[in-house]
Amino acid sequence: MHRIIRIFATICAVFSLLIFISILFIEFAIPNRINVVEGTDYYNKTFFGVDIINFKSQKNVNNIQSRHNSQSEAEVMFLNIIPVKKTTITNSKRKYVALGGEIFGIKMFTDGIIVADIDDVETEDGIKNPAKNAGIKIGDIIKAVDGVVVTSTSHFSKIVQNSKGKAIKIKLLRDGKEIVVYFKTLKEAQTGKYRAGLWVRDSTAGLGTISFYNPENNSFGGLGHAIYDVDTNEIIPLKYGAICPATINGVYKSSKGTVGELSGILSSNSIGRICVNCETGVYGFVNSPKKDLIPVAVKQEVKEGNAQIACTVNGKTEFYDIEITRIFYKPTSINKDMIIKITDDRLLNLTGGIVQGMSGSPIIQNGMFVGAVTHVFVNNPKQGYAILAEKMLETSTCQEMQKQEQINKAS
Repeated sequence: MHRIIRIFATICAVFSLLIFISILFIEFAIPNRINVVEGTDYYNKTFFGVDIINFKSQKNVNNIQSRHNSQSEAEVMFLNIIPVKKTTITNSKRKYVALGGEIFGIKMFTDGIIVADIDDVETEDGIKNPAKNAGIKIGDIIKAVDGVVVTSTSHFSKIVQNSKGKAIKIKLLRDGKEIVVYFKTLKEAQTGKYRAGLWVRDSTAGLGTISFYNPENNSFGGLGHAIYDVDTNEIIPLKYGAICPATINGVYKSSKGTVGELSGILSSNSIGRICVNCETGVYGFVNSPKKDLIPVAVKQEVKEGNAQIACTVNGKTEFYDIEITRIFYKPTSINKDMIIKITDDRLLNLTGGIVQGMSGSPIIQNGMFVGAVTHVFVNNPKQGYAILAEKMLETSTCQEMQKQEQINKAS
């Protein structure tokens, strides 16, 4: 009898453990927000025992409903019995975009000037560091001096020289917070000029790949990640920016431990403007080219397996074979939703894998735009991360983009 009780207790313990592990799996696998295209389901009701039930009315979520989408709250049940979590489901119409893949030039000017480095000044009284003494740090963004908005590095340099050692009031941003410091320049012993001991930057330029064109508002999305300052590793605060045509004139191949890059020439002609620089990419407005439209996949439509990327590394935009090896339904980073692997020998012979400049290359699977390349694995450049297409498309119609669109129409 005792043996039977022990066996029964063991079975119950194992069964309880399996339930607990299953619940943890469901909690991890199902995101808190789900996008569903009209006419499709997120999961079959018997998929691994998961059922989404108890859809509540739209007004119980956020009172927002439009002709494009509606939202409802769903409860996730295990085996249709045990409630696990609640998630918000957005039901929307299928979106379509024109596919990118073209290389483009990026020219960006910062909102304020970025402190890239601080340096000592050799004075008659010894070596001193005025910036450090004032509390200025690398990565700070200088916005104004004595109430005057700083527009460029040359403007700031002129203000510094004119101060001639008198205290000036500097307004700066640090981690999104406004800070005021009082700063004095020092006379350099060797030249007699007043120095701030600051290295600052107000612009950047480079190459990237267009991911898509959104015909709804003539916007574009590219890169799949933000543009960062090379010295501070902070997202560059955008004042204004432009995109221009670019011509590839060389490829430095990637190899284990070394990331290659596309080398190119940027045209002086602007073909569009950049309005947003954020973690999901760069976005702006451009006259969309006349291309066939392609449907945009939502997360659950993306599958592990064969796919293609469109990129320009050899003078023209071509499609190359890749494999989506892993999908993260709850990624730890906003632009690392998938792991991809380059499998096309043509591209590997040209680039060695993923190189700088390929960021933003659109990924196509089953005739749909599913994502864009964002990062390369340094120790294995054949592989890298990618962002989901639905995230980029959402940013292309975000509030800031809508605001810029209204400004553009008004002008």
